[in-house]
Amino acid sequence: MNRVKKAAPFKLGIPTMEDVNIVAANIRESDREDMEGLHPGKSIRAIIMGDVEYSKLVYGLYRNCSIQAIFGVVPISDGVGCPWVVGSVAMDGTPLPFARASRGLLDMLQRSFPLLDTWVCSQNSRSVHWHKWCGFEFENEKVRLGRDYYFHALRRIRKNKTEMS
Repeated sequence: MNRVKKAAPFKLGIPTMEDVNIVAANIRESDREDMEGLHPGKSIRAIIMGDVEYSKLVYGLYRNCSIQAIFGVVPISDGVGCPWVVGSVAMDGTPLPFARASRGLLDMLQRSFPLLDTWVCSQNSRSVHWHKWCGFEFENEKVRLGRDYYFHALRRIRKNKTEMS
């Protein structure tokens, strides 16, 4: 958690139902498009609550006491989890602090899930760029999931990082 504080003016916390409602009502457009593509006909709040319900780890990311994003990891198998994040429009105004904090947040999640396994919408260039910058390795083939095409992406625990800890 110290790493997050040094990297960005964010604080981690446990999100409340009100936080979920705030993020759902003020969701970033790119997150909305991704979620609606994977879950047509479901409300954004219902999708977020589904992720929360199935996740082992769920955190809120706060800046100036205001919820900015909710993220977590859904267990897939022993040591493998599917990370997710949904941000509010406030994150679009200050993307650099979130980007700087992201690697440390993912490292934190990987204490419980050494392999992060996810799908990234190929049409969401911001998400593709962020995942690559954070160290996710992409498969070349696109797979249709719901309405859109997705890349399968993996992030393995960084050995040099764990040896330093």
